Amino acid sequence: MSESLIHLEIVTPGRVVFNDDVKSFTASGIEGSFQILHRHAPFISIIVPGPVKFVTKQNAEEHFVTSGGTVEVHDNSITMLAESIIPTGEINTAEAEKEKLEAEKILESKEPGLDKEAAKHKLLSAKAKLKAAAK
Repeated sequence: MSESLIHLEIVTPGRVVFNDDVKSFTASGIEGSFQILHRHAPFISIIVPGPVKFVTKQNAEEHFVTSGGTVEVHDNSITMLAESIIPTGEINTAEAEKEKLEAEKILESKEPGLDKEAAKHKLLSAKAKLKAAAK
């Protein structure tokens, strides 16, 4: 491995999305956006719905959007466990808009028994998709 690279593995419940060396990794945590480079100190963070970017060893920028997860850094290796993650070029804006409207409807409802926390998360994920697709 080159001195300027760090290993990145991105995994969802269904598959390994990426598993190779990268130059950098950027994501949004609870306290804001962060970037991880070669030889980063050990680190664990919750990832909030939003953009994920990494620069491959070939200098290609890869852009994704995630619904959230966790990231762990140790021994010059990054592991991201994502609830879901998709390339920004594959975002279905009509579907994301529908998810946003459904979540807003639940949050505005006075009906008892609705899962407001799940709706908040769905709303954040939909907004992240729409923002990423607009770039």
